[in-house]
Amino acid sequence: MEARGLNRTEMKLIAIFAMAVDHVALFLLSPGRRPDLFGLFALMRFFGRLTGPTMFFFLSEGFRRTSSRERYGLRLLLFGLISQIPYALVRGHSLLYPDYNVILTLFVSFLVLSASEKIENRGLNFAVVFALILLTIRFDWGLVGPLLAWFFFRNADNRPLQRRFYALISLIMVAAPCLHFLRIGLPWYGEIWQLGMFLFLPFLSLYNGEPGRPLKWLFYLFYPAHLFLLWLLK
Repeated sequence: MEARGLNRTEMKLIAIFAMAVDHVALFLLSPGRRPDLFGLFALMRFFGRLTGPTMFFFLSEGFRRTSSRERYGLRLLLFGLISQIPYALVRGHSLLYPDYNVILTLFVSFLVLSASEKIENRGLNFAVVFALILLTIRFDWGLVGPLLAWFFFRNADNRPLQRRFYALISLIMVAAPCLHFLRIGLPWYGEIWQLGMFLFLPFLSLYNGEPGRPLKWLFYLFYPAHLFLLWLLK
């Protein structure tokens, strides 16, 4: 009997669609380009907040289940480097600008999980994990993504604790920009679309643990391809 809910492939496909919606808004409908479409922009970015947590959750799942961690890590590094070219183009940056794409964030998160598992000394373990997470401060989904991946991995068998920690991180992600905007005299709702972070909570509850049809290469190929297309449209 087929399990109810969503399997891994179905969740990843929804996350990829949410990413495309989010990036269309970010690069083609931003308030700087189309101030008249702020409502649509905010709605699309709200939905797009689903993608990041899903990717880092499945990184933690993939790290535990993969048949070869070496190939997994190398694949992330390779496609992260490839994706940096269209990522820099669509953001209008040079390749040397310290702003790095989410696949490279996933690669550093992979290193975080590796260090967390292999380093036995607790003090050294904490220091290395903390340093690696801090390294992602200029990365897409930096700091938050690796922290989520680490917590999901360390508490893989405790879904209620995962949800509570994620809810706390989401609350911080929503409150921080609101307080910042108030402090500098801008409308507090400037990034109200960050509320979309909470979409992942019911989404996670729907995960049935089944793998679904394998689509290993879809995300790796879609990510740089859609960024390059958005750069052409931009």
